[in-house]
Amino acid sequence: MDFSQMRLPYFPDNHACSRKGNMVDCTTVRRIVVIMLGLACMCSCSIKRHLARAEARVEGMYAETKDWDKLPIRSITWQQAVSLLMKHNPSVLEVEDQIRQAERESLSVYTEMVPGLSYYGYITRSLSELTGAVNSDELSHSVNVTFGMPALTQVPYRVYSAKIRTIAAIKAREGRCREAISRLYKLVREREINLKMRELDRHAPDDAVKPERRIGKGVEEEGQYWRGVSRLLGRNDARWNILPESMPHIQWQTYEKRLDRLSELVTCQFVMRLEQARMAQYSVALNYLPTINTSIYSPSLFSSSGGIYQGAFLNMDDTRLNLSISYSVDTKLYQWYNYKQSKERYEREKMKLVDEMIDHRDRIQKIRASMNEYHNWRSFMLKNIDYFNTRTVATADEYINRSSSIYSMRRELLEQEKNSIESEAALVLEYGMPDELSH
Repeated sequence: MDFSQMRLPYFPDNHACSRKGNMVDCTTVRRIVVIMLGLACMCSCSIKRHLARAEARVEGMYAETKDWDKLPIRSITWQQAVSLLMKHNPSVLEVEDQIRQAERESLSVYTEMVPGLSYYGYITRSLSELTGAVNSDELSHSVNVTFGMPALTQVPYRVYSAKIRTIAAIKAREGRCREAISRLYKLVREREINLKMRELDRHAPDDAVKPERRIGKGVEEEGQYWRGVSRLLGRNDARWNILPESMPHIQWQTYEKRLDRLSELVTCQFVMRLEQARMAQYSVALNYLPTINTSIYSPSLFSSSGGIYQGAFLNMDDTRLNLSISYSVDTKLYQWYNYKQSKERYEREKMKLVDEMIDHRDRIQKIRASMNEYHNWRSFMLKNIDYFNTRTVATADEYINRSSSIYSMRRELLEQEKNSIESEAALVLEYGMPDELSH
């Protein structure tokens, strides 16, 4: 924008700025008005340009997005998939931020005692002299040092509380990872069963009673699998084919032995909740102790005003260490009431945990009953199939009937196996994958 062609405000001769003795020059006022108008126009144009560039970027991102069926298929093992999930899953990365924040808070207990440096400078002059050169007499600036010392009685509590928050955040990350791995296991296992069903249906006898399959259901199932796996892995640049043969097998007998006790992760999460509630009660009790404060005062490291140097560089004679102790008697019983409330909150938290433990036991018993029922039924069906396979037939009709029966039993076996995946995923969520059980 060319400001040289802008019409400037007109001031008549009798205007205040033309009076003798007035400290404000008309030219200076006009310059200020022009500059302010120019800045306003530049800000307005700048916002529009930024929004236009942002819209162009979004449109470009959408144009580069490919349909699922056009993405390349990449086959990976189960361990590679878990590694990608740990690095790129959005839910896991969100908890990573909480861990880093908790670690910074833990470190801040010590970094608060590190001296800080700050710079402050300013200049002041009249409007009529804005166009003049700046000299050292008009400039004032200083460099200051600040010391922060936490209350001595609060340091142990703050250190312990920060460590507890860090451990809780780490365990929350483990929980998020296990939840994502459980969902990934369910997706891969369900797709494995779906592929087996399609293969079984392709080789089914002609007169076998086949289940009705909706047109396009296979394509829909594949699309749900690709999208679900990509979201869990946090990678949308390919269709990730996780090889089923690389997955660890869930051995029900191994898990059944552990159902009578809590997993280490769940136990630690319960402990963290109780400990955080206890620390809240402890923080209130600290108010009954005397408060010991320390502070260090030092003048400016460097100070200059009107071209004259002032201040001292940590002069030992001017630097002061202050120690103070204070104690307040709770005559109005405010702290006592707060302490009682914190104890009641702690007891309520214990009651909530007990209630959750009862629900947890009920859920585990349902999983146990479901898995026992499925494996007993599966054992019976496999024996039945073996019996039909070894049974001799005398006529063609008997052979056809036997083939149809075997097909029906095998398909029912796959359907029930697919239904049992929900319980298997619940076991993974609770106790982890089989390789975790040996730790």
